[in-house]
Amino acid sequence: MVDRIIKVTSMSYDRYPQNRFGKGSERFRGHPRKMKRYEENGIVIEVIAPDMNYRRDKYKDEVILQVLGASWFTLLEVIPEDENILNLQDTIALSKENRDQIRTIIGRLKYENLTAIGELQVPIAIDKILVDYEKRFVSFLNKASPLSLRQHSLHLLKGIGPKSLKVILNERKIVPFISFEDFEDRTTVKDIRSLLKQRVVDEVTTDTLRHRLFTRNIPTERK
Repeated sequence: MVDRIIKVTSMSYDRYPQNRFGKGSERFRGHPRKMKRYEENGIVIEVIAPDMNYRRDKYKDEVILQVLGASWFTLLEVIPEDENILNLQDTIALSKENRDQIRTIIGRLKYENLTAIGELQVPIAIDKILVDYEKRFVSFLNKASPLSLRQHSLHLLKGIGPKSLKVILNERKIVPFISFEDFEDRTTVKDIRSLLKQRVVDEVTTDTLRHRLFTRNIPTERK
């Protein structure tokens, strides 16, 4: 398989304004409403030794890393340059221009194909991303928009109801939030990081969700 950065397709921000945040690379291809998104960085959630490698293709004798993308939470399988220098929860570059610890990106991975260790590491990695990229998620809280006449995208965060939403919308009109702490101080919502984490976990682990705030569609078949 030709070594390449994984492409994740989604519709443009014009249709899904609640997704107007993030630092993944974006490039338009063809129709202006179609957009390709790339994972720039990822977090190692599993290191699979060759004798534990389940693959039966040309990668069957390789050490395989299971990785969670830091921009769109894409699950990936990659081949490292040197497996001895990488550990669980290490951050690695995935972009073709900057990757120096990866030889090949095999492809996207479904949650059900993670190892038991990989599954346990997913929530830890998500929490790390929320800490490292706090500004990105605060931007989401400032820009999140309605999904319909009756439902707002912030309602998808369990714990935010109609009363909390009203306070949030009023406060961000006055002055945009600048941090999770600022958000909690000015609203009735406590521990917003936990609410965001649970939503991301739900999106990564569930393929039947109608709305996705932080992730791309889960692949329908193994790549």
